Amino acid sequence: MKQPHFDHVKEHLERVRDGYSFIPDPESIYLGKQEKEHFWELVGLRLQGCPVIVLAALRFKRKQRMGVPDARQSLASYLSASPDLGSPEGHRLTALLPNKDQEIPAFLAGLRAGREFAPVNIDRLRVEIAFDFRADNPSAVRERKEAAAPLRSHYYRTVSGHVFRGEAHAVTSVGGASPRFLAIRSPEQLLPQGVIALPTVFVAQKFIALQVDVTEESARLAVRNWIPFLSGAASREGLLPVR
Repeated sequence: MKQPHFDHVKEHLERVRDGYSFIPDPESIYLGKQEKEHFWELVGLRLQGCPVIVLAALRFKRKQRMGVPDARQSLASYLSASPDLGSPEGHRLTALLPNKDQEIPAFLAGLRAGREFAPVNIDRLRVEIAFDFRADNPSAVRERKEAAAPLRSHYYRTVSGHVFRGEAHAVTSVGGASPRFLAIRSPEQLLPQGVIALPTVFVAQKFIALQVDVTEESARLAVRNWIPFLSGAASREGLLPVR
């Protein structure tokens, strides 16, 4: 049986591991329906209790940023936004999903051509991890300029036992509330069978069980000898489950 959704994710992971710096054909990789002030974009979501990645087109407001095509806010900001609890949608995200066994480029082409897809509602509180299919996060340039602190290396362990490392800015509160999602750049997952590179991931804070800062001095003495962060004790499941 064909698994076009999983093949699409696998192809993206291969691009990441090959160190790609751009995507030659975004229309077949992630861009969907275009509107005047918004556009639809394919993203990957790991949902609580779901054993595979869900690929869904989400509607983003268009931003104008020099040198950033189809600019929008980052997934971390998008998913961290406080929902309007007084609205009928509440915590729900409106998403368009590909049909069963549909090739992703065909799904995106259908969206761009105006084909109607029945929308589904995704509970944003059930999203554990999100990622996009771009080479770089669209707001990376802005975030680098506005970041109050430099990127720092960390090791993480999720509540499900995944162990990975990556770079992130210090979490800062906005309006008294901390963002619910953390953007982690250049992540690498430590599996018993080896280390694999991942795209930039946006991880729900509640999905992170343990976190430790990694410095050159502490890496050998601390992280490499702490059972919670040893690859041999880590989950064998991929942080981005593809089956």
